[in-house]
Amino acid sequence: MKKIVILFLTLLFCVAVMPQNNPNGTDVLVMFHDTTATTTKRAADKDSFMVAINTMLSSFNQEVFDSNSTLANLSSYKSIIIQETSFDAAICRYLGQSGRAALKAWLNSGTSGDKKTLISIGGDQAYNYSRPGSAAQDLPLAETLLMFNYRLDNGTNSTTGYSTEGVGIDIGNTRMMTSSPAGGGYWPDAVQPLGTSTVLYKYSNRGATDSVAAVGVVDTGYVGISLFQDPRYFTNGDFTNVLMALIQFAVSNGGSFPGFVPVELVSFAASVTGTSVNLSWMTATEVNNQGFEIERSSDQNNWERVGYVEGNGTTTETKYYSYTDTKLETGTYYYRLKQMDFNGTYEYSSTVEAVVTVPREFALEQNYPNPFNPSTKINFSLAADSKVTLKVYDLLGQEVVTLVNGELAAGEQEVTFNATALNSGVYFYRINAEGANGRNFTSVKKMILTK
Repeated sequence: MKKIVILFLTLLFCVAVMPQNNPNGTDVLVMFHDTTATTTKRAADKDSFMVAINTMLSSFNQEVFDSNSTLANLSSYKSIIIQETSFDAAICRYLGQSGRAALKAWLNSGTSGDKKTLISIGGDQAYNYSRPGSAAQDLPLAETLLMFNYRLDNGTNSTTGYSTEGVGIDIGNTRMMTSSPAGGGYWPDAVQPLGTSTVLYKYSNRGATDSVAAVGVVDTGYVGISLFQDPRYFTNGDFTNVLMALIQFAVSNGGSFPGFVPVELVSFAASVTGTSVNLSWMTATEVNNQGFEIERSSDQNNWERVGYVEGNGTTTETKYYSYTDTKLETGTYYYRLKQMDFNGTYEYSSTVEAVVTVPREFALEQNYPNPFNPSTKINFSLAADSKVTLKVYDLLGQEVVTLVNGELAAGEQEVTFNATALNSGVYFYRINAEGANGRNFTSVKKMILTK
């Protein structure tokens, strides 16, 4: 009777839910160790993972597994993410033999035109699949397909620091971890990269060639990525940044995650200064971003390219961009961004509107900066097309230089005055404008050159 009770409790603890054959028709499958039982660390891992993945993908199938699970047909999936929890109840520690066989067959079925992507996440992956003596040791999976070799069972400690650092991805960023994760069980694996695998993350204060934290391999038919920490290890939301970087690596190397936005455009705005439109935009993440073409239209039907700004390739850092479209006539203008990837794909942003109007009055502004050395800017407004002279005089009233002498269109104008050849002192600048509307305008202002 005692044996029956123990077996019953074990099955309740790690119930195996059999994956269906892509019931929702999506291209991405996410697999978890079972979280239906009340185990803090498995629940914390899934919660941390779901917070991250929901910011990146709009659609994916979810399944749970244990070592007894027989996986259904995986052929309809482009990408699979497996999230395992470090050292767990025996039935929940790893994929069983039939599950691993299905996964290996799926990876090997990929081609250059139909590349598969596997992202495998978990602190004990190497301990389970590469370590000699493990009941789940599978060298064709670990060392041939995913190209890593088990090195040690705790890649970080108080000496090395509880964190990982980007090497092949997320470069220059340190992602913090806690040595006391929810539910305990802090045993992040460290591995040796094999063959053509790339080191993606290393542990702080360790080298980037051995005992590393994450590796990736790009093959003709698949992209394989292995992260040797549990999601609940990361603090301050850093797992979201790490998962983003892993998916970006996959996408930039031919992997497929439908619904994943390569460039996350946070904002796009336009403002008007005189006859210029200032465009500004911000990205939260970028994948394979070559740059942005700026397109303008007066009717939202016919668009023309007016500028280009280079992108930042692949990054998880916030990036800021700007572009100024100058010398525009009065009217309403519409702008959009054409974001282009290095592989030739592109995506349009939403449209912003800018209205350029003619100033109602003539005006001469104070130069800026003032005092200045050696150059300053002088702005003025023309309420109509005008014949304009703008001259600079010294304290004796002698003309020093003519900055403008000719016809200018109505609107905001700006002139740069470079006084490199002049001595320090007080100078005056004077504008005369004869407007086509019959109005004349004269104004004088003082400026100070300090060398």
